[in-house]
Amino acid sequence: MKYYITYILICLSSLSFAQTIPNGDFEHWEVRDHFKLSGWYSPTRNVERTTDAKEGNYAIKLINTHSVTSNGTTGHARNLDYNNRQEINGTAISGDALSISFWCKYNLAAGDTARFYVILREEGSYKGKVDFRFTGNSANKYVKFSVPIEWSSSGNTRIDSAWFYLYSCSENVVNGDGYVIFDDIAFENISQRVGDFENSGFEEWYNIGVDFPSNWRPLDLLVYDTYSSFLNSKSCTKSSKDNAHTGDHSLIIQNYVSGTTVQRGYAFLGDDNDDYYTPHIPFLDTFKYLQGYYKFLPDGPDTARINVRTYANGYGRRSYNDFNIGEESTEWTFFSVPLTYNDSYAPDSASLIFYSAVDDDGIYGIDTRLFLDNLELVMKPTPLKLAVHEITSAGHYYPNPTSGLVFIDAQKKYSSAHITTLLGQSDEIEILNNSIDLCQRPNGMYFITLRDVDNQISVIRVLKN
Repeated sequence: MKYYITYILICLSSLSFAQTIPNGDFEHWEVRDHFKLSGWYSPTRNVERTTDAKEGNYAIKLINTHSVTSNGTTGHARNLDYNNRQEINGTAISGDALSISFWCKYNLAAGDTARFYVILREEGSYKGKVDFRFTGNSANKYVKFSVPIEWSSSGNTRIDSAWFYLYSCSENVVNGDGYVIFDDIAFENISQRVGDFENSGFEEWYNIGVDFPSNWRPLDLLVYDTYSSFLNSKSCTKSSKDNAHTGDHSLIIQNYVSGTTVQRGYAFLGDDNDDYYTPHIPFLDTFKYLQGYYKFLPDGPDTARINVRTYANGYGRRSYNDFNIGEESTEWTFFSVPLTYNDSYAPDSASLIFYSAVDDDGIYGIDTRLFLDNLELVMKPTPLKLAVHEITSAGHYYPNPTSGLVFIDAQKKYSSAHITTLLGQSDEIEILNNSIDLCQRPNGMYFITLRDVDNQISVIRVLKN
């Protein structure tokens, strides 16, 4: 009697056969928003877009943060980028101005002084300035300041550009927490506005925040949430549909630049930074494998790593399982990591982390990338993830276990075969007269995908010893 088992029915019939990793197909992504002011330069920390605006939808908020162990941190913005003056190099302005005005809401700690500073130029030459400082608080209301321009001794009041500098604190040491909100900067002549310049009302912002897969913590997100800063280049990105195994997206872990050096990227399953070290998902059964698909594009001798740790309540970590990927794989490759347990306690939870490269004396290739998709905990690997049949009756293929040859006893004639190991290594294998020769293969478990002349697929599972 012949028996056929459809893998999809197995997966749906009982959780004891498989457990989906949260967002293990990497279809769901989020953004940790961080808005940057267009046409201005500012640090990522202590500078925010705020809807608490005097005019329009937005204003800029500069924040002072006190620290008992350091000088504290401040917020500042300027329309000049010292590192890239071709991008942000002041603003063009024209008009016969006598003063510069702005709206402001502020609450500063005692001893802290905010500053509004402007340098005016004409054909590159200094023509005048505004240097206004203020303290205290505005009682949670916007107030308007109009500050006369201090012209140079030349008497020439023609200007063509202005450099703006905004500070929440002009001292080196922050005395306490506080903030300043600036909005609607304008040039004036006897209370009449003259001339306009780019983004003077702080309305134009663009989002440079961190993209990350839901339920996962890439290094990019960890750095942003901890330090409110960004890596020089991303360590985690969302693939296009063309680079996904199934669906619209996969996860790409890649090496990144930190300062002048290249570092390995990583991402782990979790909602908080501490989930790197602790169990995060429950174990519904004593699963034997983590399976999924990967592509690996190393730059030089890098080796990627997949790490699975299991835990038992009250007994700490129960296992530490590594799967290293050293060879380039430009096509999607199935992998299956055997999960081992180091004592008799059944695991009840697990953690999972991916590295684009193994820590190898700090030498990494800049272009190394690891693609991952379709992760799952299973009792036995299902490499094709298709609705295929497995021949399970001993009368259909024999011997099993085998020392070399495997004979398939079937009326069908099989035209091709593909062999896959538990670690995801796969290649074509010759099938001759419905027999397969494993003599040159090392001992171990193999999944052999058979395709018959009618293009139907079956899978056999063979142990060679």
